[in-house]
Amino acid sequence: MVIMNNEQSVFIPPVVFETYADFQGIVEEAAMVVYSPEFYQGPFTDEPKRLRRVTFTALGVQRRGIPMTFKYVLDDIRDIDRTAAEIIEELDNRSNLVRGSVETTRPMGELLATWP
Repeated sequence: MVIMNNEQSVFIPPVVFETYADFQGIVEEAAMVVYSPEFYQGPFTDEPKRLRRVTFTALGVQRRGIPMTFKYVLDDIRDIDRTAAEIIEELDNRSNLVRGSVETTRPMGELLATWP
């Protein structure tokens, strides 16, 4: 008789919050918070970059023993530069904050392996 390991890795997509206040509630529980700014792409290389959106991702938030990922996207506001700077300063004081990006899709090889 062979005993098999029933554990399987499961991809759980990130939970996206509608408001920053909701995101603030889980920041201190996160193992790491990552922020990724996006800029408008203008046709001229000498134009100053204009901030379009900032995605904040809280990684490793434990819920019922499962590490979860939570996101908040800051966009469509009038003074995004000032607001983003304030949020980044606050998160830097309250969490382990890094600038970067988070891969949120499954690798292509894994996707192909799961087809029936």
